[in-house]
Amino acid sequence: MEKQAHINHFTKSTSLSYKVVEFVSQSRRLCKLIPYLPSCRSFSVLLLLAMIGLSSCRKDDDVVMPTVSPVASVSTTHYAGLYLLCEGNMGANKATLDYLDLATGQYQKNIFPSRNPDQVKELGDVGNDCKIYGQRLWLVVNCSNKVEVCDAATARSLGHVNIPNCRSLAFHEGYAYVSSYVGKVGGSSVLGSVYKVDTLTLRIEGQVSVGYQPEEMAVREGKLYVANSGGYQALQGGDYDRTVSIIDLQTFTLEGNIDVAPNLFRLRTDRRGQLWTTSRGIEGDGSTPARLFMLDGTGVKNTFDLPVSDFCLRGDSLCYLATNGHSFETGIIDTSTGNIVSRQLLKPSTAYTVETPYGIIVNPETGHVYLMDATNYVSSGWLLCFDPNGEFLWRTSTGDIPGHAAFVAKNNGSIDKEAEEPPFDSRYIQAVDEYVPAPGQFVNLMPVATDEDTPQTMAQKCTEAIGGGRGGLITLGAYGGYVTFHFDHPIANVEGERDFAVWGNAFENNAEPAIVMVSQDANGNGRPDDAWYELRGSAHDYEQTVRQYQITYTYDALKDVPWTDNQGRTGCIPRNTYHKQEYFPLWLKGQGTLVFNGTLLPRNARLNGTTYELPAFDYGYADNRPNTDRQGCSMDIGWAEDGQGRAVSLTHIDFVRCYTALNQVCDNIGETSSEIKGAEDLHLDLSLLFVEKTHFPKNQ
Repeated sequence: MEKQAHINHFTKSTSLSYKVVEFVSQSRRLCKLIPYLPSCRSFSVLLLLAMIGLSSCRKDDDVVMPTVSPVASVSTTHYAGLYLLCEGNMGANKATLDYLDLATGQYQKNIFPSRNPDQVKELGDVGNDCKIYGQRLWLVVNCSNKVEVCDAATARSLGHVNIPNCRSLAFHEGYAYVSSYVGKVGGSSVLGSVYKVDTLTLRIEGQVSVGYQPEEMAVREGKLYVANSGGYQALQGGDYDRTVSIIDLQTFTLEGNIDVAPNLFRLRTDRRGQLWTTSRGIEGDGSTPARLFMLDGTGVKNTFDLPVSDFCLRGDSLCYLATNGHSFETGIIDTSTGNIVSRQLLKPSTAYTVETPYGIIVNPETGHVYLMDATNYVSSGWLLCFDPNGEFLWRTSTGDIPGHAAFVAKNNGSIDKEAEEPPFDSRYIQAVDEYVPAPGQFVNLMPVATDEDTPQTMAQKCTEAIGGGRGGLITLGAYGGYVTFHFDHPIANVEGERDFAVWGNAFENNAEPAIVMVSQDANGNGRPDDAWYELRGSAHDYEQTVRQYQITYTYDALKDVPWTDNQGRTGCIPRNTYHKQEYFPLWLKGQGTLVFNGTLLPRNARLNGTTYELPAFDYGYADNRPNTDRQGCSMDIGWAEDGQGRAVSLTHIDFVRCYTALNQVCDNIGETSSEIKGAEDLHLDLSLLFVEKTHFPKNQ
């Protein structure tokens, strides 16, 4: 007989073993569109470089391993490392991803092939942007017409989004926004677009036209600002675009444009909400040079006569790189006053040379400055490091044309596990005790499993994602999947008040509610093995609500996951083309089946035209209301009842459990699965006072 993991939400769970197989993403597409890359000097030069690059493509049967070089600087900050995306020669499929390990001081060239051995070896053709959002690393690969999405901790691919002639990234409230040229060189110039992508499902949810050949974007007060270049038009003898488009993110429609200057490129926002954008100017036109502009959301407020090609923001400092051919200047602008406070951020020295300054980024914590040198555009570049005073420290060889970089925090995956962590905040989860998801399209991805994991290490990965207020995200899968966690103290039941909040991933008309349960450590062993009590939510007495519901999932490798329930129904968790990994929890598959018991809430899905809406229930569930609705995400221990529906009186609780409460599939959206982002004690002082008065021991 097959072994069975029988999981009952009213009793403790059994111990389970596992084995993990690695998720393999889709292969990249071939390049079909040739973009205009204004960073090179002319289009004819681009074509020449592409031809040179084609002769140096790697053979598919080569084993591509990263090159590791020691560098002199080691950091003990809260950043694990720096990802560096190297563009590579156009047409040569030579975009590469490098990594600077700030804990060991080692620089690794071309890590993507070794982290993704079952994919094609090259990352793709022309890396154009690199950003981290949550626990994911997003890489725009322009000529390959894709945005590659990786686990930020490991650089393992989680999938990709096919977007034609994609350029740059911006993020806001669970969505990625990708600018796209859309049109081809040589054809009629067409308006560019911004694509809206769900960061969890990687589905394209919308597209809106903006100006010609859009580049970088920035979010300000619920609106997305887009810098338009018009590079294709200029190639065809026309005029550059000179506008910043404004998109209302709530309606995802074009609201208007700001007239700035021709050939816009960089666009970022400072901590005061001021927008900073650069114009490349018009080559050969001395009356229209490259400049830097400060906007307030409606128009230009300040102009700087500096040919800024790249910049980064740290506090009130805008650190810029201004280039004129092979000569360059680095400096600092005080964003609070608009004054240029330094025109020599990096001190000159005979210890280093820079052939083609191409990009700049500053460590937001230490102030170390990293300068990217593209050299001759066809061979390896350089990464140069300077201390906060601008003194040269070291340089190391990179991939071809290093141009885009992003720091990764240690809570997104530090190699240095013993490095100092930020002080722990008792308001938030101390640790995850159990993580037992039901099958689902995000299972084995959030968090990512490796061959070395056990149920205990999976719980630890969840702690690293949602513990301590880190704000990561874990999935619970379909109906019944759950997570159990505790704080570093009991949470007191304050009469007439909500006692703790559980943060999820819900937004308007997209509720995937989880039932919340609580438990006391009655036997004092520090484990969640005592009686559990369900918090009574608003749907508790609905006629369609089913109590004592049971569902059984059966493992069938890389296929739809079948289920049966105690209501005489059968179904499956269907696979889709967006997520090709195993949907059954890999570390539990050896058990053959998973059985969950609990309360089943009525379906909340409704079809509005061709779009599914999932409206929220009134109260009492996790991942039901947006996190901005603090009251809607809050729970009252006074709602607790036992398995027979009788109210119980609890002075405090020690453990919290959340489990997906719906069994529904919404066509191409897939199964309804709850996600958890964290939890918070809403009256910490009273909870700690309770501990002091009762001498109740803290959980270990």
